[in-house]
Amino acid sequence: MDDADEILIDRAEHQHGLVTRRQAVDAGLSDDAWRHRVRRGEWEPITRRVARRRGAPASQQQRAMAAVLDVAPSSYLSHRCGVALWGAPGHQAEPFDAIVLRGRRPPSPLVTVHRPRHLPDPFGAVLDGIPVVRPALALLQIAPLVHPERLRRTLDWFWSRRLLSGASVRAELSPLLHSGRPGTVAMRALLDSLPGDYVPPASALEGRFARIIEQAGLRPMRRQVDLGDERWCGRVDFLATDLPLVVEVDSETFHSALSSTADDDARQVRLEAAGFAVTRVSDREVWHQPSVVVDRVRRARWSLRHRLAA
Repeated sequence: MDDADEILIDRAEHQHGLVTRRQAVDAGLSDDAWRHRVRRGEWEPITRRVARRRGAPASQQQRAMAAVLDVAPSSYLSHRCGVALWGAPGHQAEPFDAIVLRGRRPPSPLVTVHRPRHLPDPFGAVLDGIPVVRPALALLQIAPLVHPERLRRTLDWFWSRRLLSGASVRAELSPLLHSGRPGTVAMRALLDSLPGDYVPPASALEGRFARIIEQAGLRPMRRQVDLGDERWCGRVDFLATDLPLVVEVDSETFHSALSSTADDDARQVRLEAAGFAVTRVSDREVWHQPSVVVDRVRRARWSLRHRLAA
């Protein structure tokens, strides 16, 4: 195995078993060398531009990755496909849709291409290695395609998992909501129908956390609370009823795709400056390590009580 093969194998491991012909060229393989590897069965062409490594397991994530690789380096899966990849129930990822920012390759058999003239900033994320539009933009894209009640249920689903909120949707989509583009009327109507103190139905994750706390004999906590002093700090997952203690329940799958460590640190600094203590648990811990969750919350309560009493 030479250096070019090692480069391609490493690339495929980060792309669900796939590489592009351009990546093979960049790794140093000539056309003849590439065709030789294809004939030997090391790589299986999916399209003229994308190939799968021998033995790489087929999956929807792999098909989604193939779609964006085949279209252009600046493409992001979008519309119903984007909503489905974020995990919202009731939406199908396939057939795939993608927005393309630049470049005009020949059409791909794997995906329908959209070329928007205006996009919010930020508009995209990387989820499980796959470029995809953020939940707020995906909602706007499906708004003219689905019934208003389904649009609201999808908003609730994203919101209850802290992938967005009414405030964040308005902020992210502000440049587009009055542009007259498809979906803006339905999206504005949905946002305007929500009262200022609206809280979406509890997610299964939030319900599980609340039950863990209750079964451990700890005080119940309020869910989805807006916090801040003269400056809004954000809506937190849980707030203690007897102490200025915040518990954030992070999704290990989705949270890191939308928030950087710097964003989390800045939010925590704002909350602490407003007088709140913050502790974090992950969805994996909530589902599979409840004792870790209980111990962390108990320690946070004990530490805060002693600090306030000092």
